[in-house]
Amino acid sequence: MRISLRTVFFMLCGLLGGLYLLSVYGELGRTLTQQPNVHSPQQPNEHSPEQQRRQKAVRVAMQHAWHGYRTHAFGHDELQPLTQSGNIRWGNWSISLLDALDSLKLMELHTEYAEAKAHVRNIDFTRSPHGFTISVFEMTIRALGGLLGAYELDHDPLLLQKAEEVGRTLARAFDTPTGLPYSQLDVNNPKLSGAGMASLAEAGTMQLEFKQLAQISGKREFWDMAERVSDVLEAGSRTHTGLYPMYISVLTGQYAKWTEYTVGAMADSFYEYMLKQYIMHGDDKYRTRYIASVDAITSTLVGRTKGNLAFVGRLANDGRLVREMEHLACFYPGLLALGAQVLDRPQDLLLAEELTHTCFVAYNMTATGLGPEHVYFIDDGGLGISPSDSRYMLRPETVESLFVMYRITGDQKYQEWGWQIFESIEQYARVEHGYAALVNVLQTNMTSNLEDSMESFFLAETLKYLYLLFSPPTVLPLDEYVFTTEAHPFRIIK
Repeated sequence: MRISLRTVFFMLCGLLGGLYLLSVYGELGRTLTQQPNVHSPQQPNEHSPEQQRRQKAVRVAMQHAWHGYRTHAFGHDELQPLTQSGNIRWGNWSISLLDALDSLKLMELHTEYAEAKAHVRNIDFTRSPHGFTISVFEMTIRALGGLLGAYELDHDPLLLQKAEEVGRTLARAFDTPTGLPYSQLDVNNPKLSGAGMASLAEAGTMQLEFKQLAQISGKREFWDMAERVSDVLEAGSRTHTGLYPMYISVLTGQYAKWTEYTVGAMADSFYEYMLKQYIMHGDDKYRTRYIASVDAITSTLVGRTKGNLAFVGRLANDGRLVREMEHLACFYPGLLALGAQVLDRPQDLLLAEELTHTCFVAYNMTATGLGPEHVYFIDDGGLGISPSDSRYMLRPETVESLFVMYRITGDQKYQEWGWQIFESIEQYARVEHGYAALVNVLQTNMTSNLEDSMESFFLAETLKYLYLLFSPPTVLPLDEYVFTTEAHPFRIIK
């Protein structure tokens, strides 16, 4: 009886969701009526006074980071906290401001949010400095995603208007023989040009943002553009089922034969968006592709040390497993946990727990308590993990997985690990005018150990995930929202 009632319940939900989409989105909604069976995660423990204190501490950190940006770099792309200046490395689109909008709104920093939103009106997304080419991938996840995430929480028409402006500008990059986007775009030049190859992440990490823009604006062309890219990426010939090479030709739609296979840089968010497109839109082909990718990654890229640390390495083009894991790949255990919950794959949750532990160990083993950019795994009689790139760039991936793991399992150790990481950020990365990246996580003497950089993802992702880790589970619950690869929340349409 339990099974039959459950089945009836979800059939009714699917029917009602379909009627809702038809009424709100018209013809576009007709393609989106089938929804995945998204279970409510296990409810974590109640919001204790200790977690409230920690949540407030993260909010104070956000205020400090924003104050540095507002005082020394407002309107520029990023704060350089050591020289108290700003840069325009992303094309002078105020990227830190756009990326931080929904974090400010979420944390109820009302004055800061209002000032930032007012500035959005003044940004011209059809221009950038003369001779400058923008990254289509970065502007999709940071600018377009940031505006759409803020619109999700605010519903101010200005945000949607500016998101459409960004979308129309970036859409020019997709005018190629295959529909795959050029990785770089000179927005001042109507003539397209660019490298003939794009990375897997550059081509395959725009579907959530452009499909969300299509749904909210009713502009079907954005949806079709994103779907065409997915189809081309799937059609390219490949050697390994479920694995995709790191580079593809935007002119022919064929993958490069000389590349490695990885869930790290140049590929990571492509795999992420398979599952999240299924959750958002219910298209079963993305479910199938995601499962195939997990099975392939688990059997081909996952290794273990003699000390029993699991890791996700890289498959070299000679078939050898490279026993190195990037900080960027620490998003993957969170993705596995989410997929385990949605698709009822308990074996994936077990691997997610192992990989999350490894990502935390990478932090816990250093003198600063902060995680290196890369770690290498060797069998030396100990745990078998050693930094191979000792920089800390204020990255979010480990705390992202801690947040997801806590929300799904309710295990408070993930909160404790996250708090330990936050305290290390406060001790070693906090400076007078914001937060700075570290040159070497093994060195506690901060003299000459700081980089003049506070990337926008620190505001958009790192602090947001820490804030949510210590928030009640009713704040942006995982069965109601999907987070983009830049941590911008999109409500699941049911």
